Amino acid sequence: MTQGDLQNLLRLTMVNPRAAATQIMAQNLPAAFGWTSLLLMSVISAFFGYMGFMLSGGETDPALTALFGSPLRMAVIQLAALALTGVLAFWVGQRFGGKGSLSQALVLVAWAQVPPVLLQLAQLVAIVVAPGFAPLFGIAGFALYAVLLSLFIAQLHGFRSGVLVFFGMIVVSILVAFLVAILFVILIGVPHV
Repeated sequence: MTQGDLQNLLRLTMVNPRAAATQIMAQNLPAAFGWTSLLLMSVISAFFGYMGFMLSGGETDPALTALFGSPLRMAVIQLAALALTGVLAFWVGQRFGGKGSLSQALVLVAWAQVPPVLLQLAQLVAIVVAPGFAPLFGIAGFALYAVLLSLFIAQLHGFRSGVLVFFGMIVVSILVAFLVAILFVILIGVPHV
């Protein structure tokens, strides 16, 4: 793919995400490409997130510093979240009669990160130029990612409704959070007050 092809794909992603997903899946990219793409998007997103954290003076809050104070930690957390998203997008979709492959799911999850990462870059500029507007870019990036991911997963598995996929993602997210909480209780224990 050339730079022009990528720009056209980005434009198509914003105008018709399902058609962009079809075009990406038609590339028949291997799973290794998907994993590498997830790693790359994690590193880029973590770098921009760390830069935003440093520019906004967030290091005064210990909770934010614990999360955003290390670009390596951010990249690892981002990679784990994206990898889990890709695997669950494939696995849960298959359980509901979907036809997509793991390699396609990984590549689509990675590509769904591209427009929000570009908004993250715009957010960095806003932090410097107009700090009051910077959070709006973060909110827009999250909303855009949710919409793109829903439509990409729907297209991946041949589902008609992106809205149903979105609500399915919410249910799966709640279940995963619940399981992680149980795992933490088992491994760490319940704090005594």
